Amino acid sequence: MTISANDYSRLGSTTRAFIERSHGHFIDGQWNAASATLAVIDPASAQPFSAIGAGSEADIDAAVQAAHRAFHHGAGGDLTPLAREALLLRLAGLIERDADLLAELESLDNGMPLDFARINVFGAAGVMRYMAGWPSRICGETPEVKMPFPGSQFFGYTRREPVGVVGAIVPWNVPLMMAVWKLAPALAAGCTLVLKPAEDASLTALALAGLVAEAGIPAGVVNIVTGLGRDAGQALVAHPLVAKISFTGSTATGKQINRLATETLKKVTLELGGKSPTLVFADADLPKAITGAANAIFTNSGQICVAGSRLYVQRKCFEQVAEGVARHADSLRLGAGLDPASQLGPLINARQRELVQGYVDRARASGATLLTRRASPDSEGYFVAPAVLVDVRQSDPLVQEEIFGPVLAVLPFDDQEEAIALANDSRYGLAASLWSESLSRVHQVLPRLKCGKVSVNTAGFPYPALPEGGTRQSGFGRDLGREGLDGYLETKTVLIQAS
Repeated sequence: MTISANDYSRLGSTTRAFIERSHGHFIDGQWNAASATLAVIDPASAQPFSAIGAGSEADIDAAVQAAHRAFHHGAGGDLTPLAREALLLRLAGLIERDADLLAELESLDNGMPLDFARINVFGAAGVMRYMAGWPSRICGETPEVKMPFPGSQFFGYTRREPVGVVGAIVPWNVPLMMAVWKLAPALAAGCTLVLKPAEDASLTALALAGLVAEAGIPAGVVNIVTGLGRDAGQALVAHPLVAKISFTGSTATGKQINRLATETLKKVTLELGGKSPTLVFADADLPKAITGAANAIFTNSGQICVAGSRLYVQRKCFEQVAEGVARHADSLRLGAGLDPASQLGPLINARQRELVQGYVDRARASGATLLTRRASPDSEGYFVAPAVLVDVRQSDPLVQEEIFGPVLAVLPFDDQEEAIALANDSRYGLAASLWSESLSRVHQVLPRLKCGKVSVNTAGFPYPALPEGGTRQSGFGRDLGREGLDGYLETKTVLIQAS
C-alpha cells in the first residue's frame, strides 16, 4: 500500500515561516530563548521539520513567578470581568483569523487530516467565546442568616474568587483544543496560567502564545513552556506557588500528578483515560449506528479520550453490525494530514504505533478474528490500519485496556441487563454511546451507565456548554460548561455582624 507524504509546498507562507523559526518559551509576555531543544517530528514521514524548547525546572519557575506576580501585583489581577470578556472574545477572533495557520500546524504536528484540524480550530474558538460569557456572571449567594444570639443581627454572603496560578498540562491528540479547554475558563475566572503542552505536539500552543500577546492579554497572565513531562511537567506540578493543576492525559500519568500535587494540597482536575462502550440494540437504525460506531473509534485514528473502543451489539444483529463497521473501516484512506484525500492520519510516534499494533497482534494470537482486510502499511510514517476484531473475551486486554488507536473490539450481548453489565465492566468511566429507537429503553439504560457522558444515537462530540469528564479511573473534575469554570474558583464565606 502506497502512503502519501506531506507536501510542504501546500503550506501557506506563514506556516512555512513559523516552522523555520527558533521557538523558545513564552514567559511574562516575552519570548525567552531555549537553552536546549527537542526535534519536532512529522508523524507521516518520521522526519524532523522544526524544533521546540526543552524546558527546565528553571524555565518553569520563571513562568510561575511571572504568573504569580501578574495575579497578585500586576495588571492580570486588576482585570475587570468585562475586560476579561473582551480579551477572550478578541482572542477567539484571532484564532478564527489564523485558522489556516493553526490547522496546518496541527496537521503537521499531530498527523490528523487537515479538515479535522480545521474543525478543532473553530471548535477552540467556540470554547473561547462560550467562556467569554462567564466573567460578568460569576457571583456568590446571599442567604438569610439567623444566629441564636438575642438582639444581634447578621449579614452573610459568599464570594467566588479565582484560585490563583494554574498549571495546565495537555496531551498531544487534539493539542490546540485541549490548551483552550484549560486557558479559556482560567482566564474567565480571573486566574493566571502556565501551560505545558505535550512534547509531541506543541506548535499550536506556541502559535497561540503569539495571539495571546496580540490580543492584549497582560504580561504574565498566560505563560507557555514546552518540554518533557519529567522535567517541565513535574516541576510545574511540584511548584509551591501553583494553586491548581488541570491535566488531561493518561491514567498512569494522572495518578503520578495527583500524588505529587497532594504534597502541596493543590486543587486538581484530571481528565484521564477511557475505554468507552458503544451499545447497539437490534431496534436501532442500524445503518446510522454502523456509521456512528465507526466514527466513534476511527476519528483522529482512535486518538481521542472518549473513543468508542468497545462495541457491544445485540446478538440478533451482531454479524450485520460487525461486518458493516469493518467494511467502513476498510473504505477509509490512510495518508498524510495535508493530503486532501486522507481520512485517517498516522499515529503520533513510533512508540504509539508499536503499542497499538502489538495489541492487534497479541489478540489475534490469542484467537481473535480480524474482520478488516488491510494490513498496516510498510511506511516510514507511523501508520496503523484500522482494525475490527471479533471472537474476543470480555477479560481480554483488547477489551479492558486503553489502546488509543484505531482498534475496535466487537462483542455480542443478548439482553438489556447483559449490555449494561458489560458496559460497566471496566475500570474506566469516561463516556458511552447508546443506539436504540426505543425511548423507554434509552431512559432505562442511560442512568445505569457508570460514566461521565452518554451520547444517544450519535457519536459523542464536545459542546462548550456541556461538561466533559469521567468517573472511576477516568479522573475527576470537569472541563467545559459551568462545572469547568467552577474548577478555577474558590468560595469564600463572609459573615458580618450588623448590630
